Amino acid sequence: MVHILVIDDNPTDRLLVKRELERQLSQLQITEIGDDRLFGEALKRGGFHLVITDYQLRWTNGLDVLRTIKARYPECPIVMFTNTGNEEIAVEAMKSGLDDYIIKSPKHCVRLGVAVRAVLDRVAAWKRVARLENQLNSLLERLNVGVFRATSDGNLLESNQAFLHLFDARNLADVQGIYRQQLFLQPLDSGESRSQNLEITFPLADGRVKWIRFTQYLYSAEGESTIEGLVEDVTELKQAELALREFNETLEDRVRERTAELEEVNAQLESFTYSVSHDLRAPLRGISFFAEMLLKDKVSDLDASAQDYLCRIADAASLMNTLIENLLEYSRLSKANLPLKAVSLNLIVARSIAQLETEIAQKQARITVVEPLPAVLAHPSTLLQVLANLLSNAIKFVHPGIAPEVRVYAEAEEEYIYLWVEDNGIGIAEKSQERIFGLFDRLHGQEVYPGTGIGLAIAKKGVDRMGGAIGLESTLGSGTRFWVKLRKCDC
Repeated sequence: MVHILVIDDNPTDRLLVKRELERQLSQLQITEIGDDRLFGEALKRGGFHLVITDYQLRWTNGLDVLRTIKARYPECPIVMFTNTGNEEIAVEAMKSGLDDYIIKSPKHCVRLGVAVRAVLDRVAAWKRVARLENQLNSLLERLNVGVFRATSDGNLLESNQAFLHLFDARNLADVQGIYRQQLFLQPLDSGESRSQNLEITFPLADGRVKWIRFTQYLYSAEGESTIEGLVEDVTELKQAELALREFNETLEDRVRERTAELEEVNAQLESFTYSVSHDLRAPLRGISFFAEMLLKDKVSDLDASAQDYLCRIADAASLMNTLIENLLEYSRLSKANLPLKAVSLNLIVARSIAQLETEIAQKQARITVVEPLPAVLAHPSTLLQVLANLLSNAIKFVHPGIAPEVRVYAEAEEEYIYLWVEDNGIGIAEKSQERIFGLFDRLHGQEVYPGTGIGLAIAKKGVDRMGGAIGLESTLGSGTRFWVKLRKCDC
């Protein structure tokens, strides 16, 4: 709703103005002012958007009305509609803030409504511009980046507070000298470049040094050139760069130290492997040999308890020997060179099954291979060992009286092949599924499911060394599905 004051002491003229306005504006509220009292009350109430006034009034004149309204409502637009004025009055009124001057005559009446609409549109546009400008200024004040404007010869014109804060200044005058001496670069307007970038150090009063990144642009319009620029505090970035540079300078020394430590660890591992391979296995072979000799040659001289003890000694020595062999195999996998090449999963699975032929027959296991299986990038003997361990476990860990059933198949996913080994065994509880790949982690006693507890650790180490991954899906009592992820071979 547009509220307009119509100030005229002639009721007929007020009616004329009202008629013309209603032709141009739909949602309209008109307050008619015909004397000094009504004018004073309207001024006190306010809330009007535009004023139309005659020049010659019984109690005053249009110029005084104009000045009175502008003094109280400086942004209110005013149109003078009169037949008693002249060019001199029109000029004086325009200088005092009048928005339009229209002669009150039959041929000019039509122009009144058009002029009022134009003035209202102009005021609305100005308000939108002012609102956007206020929003922009508010944004600039909240930024942590300094923004400034200067003349082409280096005199600062305006800036936001962040610009002053960066230089610990209270006003532009405090920064003017710094700008002219360190930041204003000649010849900015020579045509060589319309923008300049630099970084400077700025000493603070407390002795610290601040790094400032400075960018300025030459902007030309209507024959005038101004410099607009951005200033940013990059002290933290520079400190991080310096720390990174110092880190890189000492990195080579740390790499050498780390390499020496690794070489020492490898040497210790080699010594341990030699000790296990020779020093531990030698007496173990002696224990096995003498236990077997007693069982073979002196068994008739021994009672049942002694024979049972000797059998247990022989079994323990055999298990210990297997454990040592597995440890040595795990150690070799950790440091061996495992070149990868194209490997047929059909061939590797067939060899694994053949290697376990005795166990399969003893357990009356049935292994189903879903062929054809794809080729993968792997180390053949390592992959054979991984699959043999997985198939051996699938056959071993079943409920008593249940014949093992194993299914082997493969699935492709983007650049990888997933090889699945699925069984009908006892399953693995969710809380135990992570630890079964650790060394010596056994979920069952030796008397129930014999073994060393290293097989899956060797399988994981081998798959990791081939750049793959291994995992499982299982529910206790419902079987297990192991998967091995290897890179696909496009061959």
